[in-house]
Amino acid sequence: MKSQWLLLCLALSSTASTNADEAHGTEEDSPKHTEEENKEKTHDILEDKDVMVLHVNNFARALSENKYLLVEFYAPWCSHCRALEPEYSQAAGILKNETSEIRLAKVDATEEKELAAEFGVDSFPILKLFEDGKRENATDFTGKRNAKGIVQWLKRRAGPAATFLGTEQDAQELIDAHSVVVIGFFTHLSNDDVKVFYETAMEITDVTFGITTLPEVFKKYSVANTAVVLFKQFDEGRVEFEISKKLEKNELTTFIMNNSLELVIEFSEENADKIFGSKIHNHILLFMNSTEESHVQILNTFRGGALDFKGKILFVVIDVNAGFSHVLKYFGLTEDDAPTFRLINTDTLKKYALDGKGLTAEHLHAFFQGVLDGTVKPHMMSQEIPEDWDKNPVKVVVGKNFERVAFDETKNVFIEFYAPWCGHCKELEPIWQKLGEKYKDHESIIIAKMDSTANEVDSFDVSGFPTIKYFPAGSERKIVDYNGNRDLETFSRFLEHEGQLPEESDEEIDEEDVEDEEKVSEESTVVDLKQDNETTKDEL
Repeated sequence: MKSQWLLLCLALSSTASTNADEAHGTEEDSPKHTEEENKEKTHDILEDKDVMVLHVNNFARALSENKYLLVEFYAPWCSHCRALEPEYSQAAGILKNETSEIRLAKVDATEEKELAAEFGVDSFPILKLFEDGKRENATDFTGKRNAKGIVQWLKRRAGPAATFLGTEQDAQELIDAHSVVVIGFFTHLSNDDVKVFYETAMEITDVTFGITTLPEVFKKYSVANTAVVLFKQFDEGRVEFEISKKLEKNELTTFIMNNSLELVIEFSEENADKIFGSKIHNHILLFMNSTEESHVQILNTFRGGALDFKGKILFVVIDVNAGFSHVLKYFGLTEDDAPTFRLINTDTLKKYALDGKGLTAEHLHAFFQGVLDGTVKPHMMSQEIPEDWDKNPVKVVVGKNFERVAFDETKNVFIEFYAPWCGHCKELEPIWQKLGEKYKDHESIIIAKMDSTANEVDSFDVSGFPTIKYFPAGSERKIVDYNGNRDLETFSRFLEHEGQLPEESDEEIDEEDVEDEEKVSEESTVVDLKQDNETTKDEL
């Protein structure tokens, strides 16, 4: 279930955005301004917590007076914009106090529609970097959306992206000062490979970059030809990326991302972005209690297998005492289940399970290889079947009884796949209950629901909440996606027409309701680490 894993990623790495067309700002939510208020907007630039407040009348001035200007286009009703606000203000204060050439600004895109249209703002918040007063070709912000990440990204953009190392001492001091350093060894600085190196350095802002052309530095670090070397204060110490013909940005990025992580990495809020951003799609997670000696012994066995699968599987340790209950919940685990293993493929989102008790290195190796070979079956999470699952008008479906209920050849089954924290699911709940009441005595129609955060099925992915699907009677195991309005009348018409909606005029279709399904964006913005789980997919 890709959306669930993305929600977890977003909760940890702060990466989500609100689509402007799908957002639920009402007329009351969106601020209005009169012609008189518009006239009051002068060329003066006011500040709100060190962030410049821009509008159509002072935007050009702000560009002309600041060499580097990061502008946030936001909507007052957008929850992600509100979550970003303190981080954005903090970053603005840091740069302002440093008397930097970089400043931060914001534009209320719901008021400044002309500016929003000019810069193609279709979701919130959108951050764009303007350089040298130019309105054209602004750079989309791609860094981490917290104060530190914003400052890092901007400073890297303002340059230099890589420190020139003019002496052996310069190189050694840089390597000694950071846990990971990437140094480009080039014979001269005016070629395409150097350009690619600098472009890569601008994108990977949490790694320090250096560059040199000095033969003495080549000799000191035993580099014979043009190369990129990653130095790290852990594992093997250094890894070399040889440049045979042409330096490719994607290949260099993958090399850096894969080798800047420890062979076995401890999960934390600080390194979550690196883990989720890894080019390695198979992640093996060891859930352990660091205070238990027997668990530490399993960790040592776990470490022993990491080198054999380097580049194929990312090895991650999660201490169940460290407060990551949301991660445990995602995998259907509790602290008492430790030690245990879960392997997840971040591309397919298939999960694989292995109990950690009584394991040997051989067992682990066979499990890892079996997942890679496709001989190990995925693990599907499920709650226990409630004793009264079929006693109420809306039946309760879990992973363990899904097949039996959904594909009952004698029934037409209508199922809502929901998340307990989802705002739209909560809005739908009373309507779904009424639908259940309406059809509770119908001999061939079943109304049901399934908590998709605690139950998984192998037949399809749930990519939004709520997702509603219709399973018609018969032996063909058909699945029909429901994309109509979420009201009792439309649901009823859909059921009475055996899983089809009759043709309607355009005026009768509430497009906003059709499109407001909560969709997780793989690009994205800001979710608070301690979010109250009210984040909905159309907000993401």
